[in-house]
Amino acid sequence: MTYSLESIKKMIGIARNYERTLSDMDVNDITMCISNGNRKIGKVMNVSLMPIITCTNCSECKFLCYDIKACLQYPDTVINARMRNTVLLKKDRNEYFNRIENRIARRRKNKYFRWHVAGDIIDIDYFSRMVEVARRHPDFIFWTYTKNYAVVNEYVRTHGNDRLAAIPENLSVMFSEWDGMKMDNPFGFSVFSCKLKNGNKNRTAESFNTMYKCPGNCDICKAAKLGCIGHMNTYCDEH
Repeated sequence: MTYSLESIKKMIGIARNYERTLSDMDVNDITMCISNGNRKIGKVMNVSLMPIITCTNCSECKFLCYDIKACLQYPDTVINARMRNTVLLKKDRNEYFNRIENRIARRRKNKYFRWHVAGDIIDIDYFSRMVEVARRHPDFIFWTYTKNYAVVNEYVRTHGNDRLAAIPENLSVMFSEWDGMKMDNPFGFSVFSCKLKNGNKNRTAESFNTMYKCPGNCDICKAAKLGCIGHMNTYCDEH
């Protein structure tokens, strides 16, 4: 579904109203939203940030962002939750990551964590902290999708130009490919692509045959370690 510029402006306007209220609150009074899963991703702990506002490279994909529908339908739930996390991150980055790790430490089963059902990696410090969380919790499997290719590439460059050494095996970083968007991927990160109904300028129809098709529920891939969890090039159909 394609969203209009007016819809996006409406969503951002609501988000900014929440931001003004939350910014006046003490950090301890801001309740963070860490979900235990949903119908699509299954029993996977996850955290989200506000889409578009935290996405530094979304000029080509923002009009098809799947999170806009939920934000506009349930602003008091979805936008509120996204902005609580976003404002907490802005006010106290240490507290943001500490709360995530505290929840991870209490998890006794279904040890999977997805970064950013909505939103994206903010900067290299944020990504570095994601990496360190994964290193400290080797019994967990973490994964994320990003269009902030530059930050991830720079992180690898500052860690000896060696992706396998820089990124722990239990963190799957999927470069999210998008139609018409240049994706610099010199270190060979796995790719997640969307098979658009009107075709994809970046990829031939035949090339999707070499990729794993997302089944639409992360629980299917967890046990078999397929798809994004298994560091495989993956795609989904436009929906």
